[in-house]
Amino acid sequence: MSENLPDHQSPADPAVNRAIPFLAAFNEIEQFLRQELDAKKSDGFSWMVRLAQRKHLVRDGHAEALQAFADLRNAISHGTYRNHRPIAEPLPETVGEITRIRDLLLDPPLALSVLGPHRVRSFAPDDDVREALQIIRTTRISQFPVYESGVFQALLTTNTIARWVAADLDDNDHLDGRTVREVLEFAEDNDFAVFLPRTATAQEVVDELTMPARDGSLPRAALLTEHGRMDQQPLRVVGGSDMAALLEALDAV
Repeated sequence: MSENLPDHQSPADPAVNRAIPFLAAFNEIEQFLRQELDAKKSDGFSWMVRLAQRKHLVRDGHAEALQAFADLRNAISHGTYRNHRPIAEPLPETVGEITRIRDLLLDPPLALSVLGPHRVRSFAPDDDVREALQIIRTTRISQFPVYESGVFQALLTTNTIARWVAADLDDNDHLDGRTVREVLEFAEDNDFAVFLPRTATAQEVVDELTMPARDGSLPRAALLTEHGRMDQQPLRVVGGSDMAALLEALDAV
């Protein structure tokens, strides 16, 4: 059975059996997974979906849907045909969902496109911490990359600053510390950032920010640079407040 539609037909055409666009989308997904995973011809679709899920190519919810779609594909392919048309026909919403998943896999949204670039405020270790305090007072920025000699050293966060303030005030009711370096002494192990290239997808950034380290901690931010290197200035700092927009973009596709 050919899965190519005539030029005058579309999946929305009542004359078109919805099995045709469903199978077309399913085959594109299967081909994509086989290519991305360098899978053998003998590797089954369900196995590829599970592997893609572990490699964060496929979201958990989408993986469950694809497993169900595999059963439907088998029912259509091995079911009864009448006049060369399968009797089994997917619901319109099923065709819509598999089409959206296909589009997400084949053309995933980039995190930088979803969030847009912004001016990243960074500091050197010997800078006056009062500059960071002024930015915190007047903006919504709460995380600052710290660079020395062009190389990333640490992430200065409002949590770190709060711990410094609490400890420093306890001495004499005055803030004696002056440099970013002094404040960073109060950073905790989970005050760290991960680096990703500007081509990182929304899904990749979400995965990095929600993937615990060996000690169970989560990164405070993801820094998007040209090639994801620590010796490159960030184009965007992605934090917890950006997760909603990234997830919305993934669900909207």
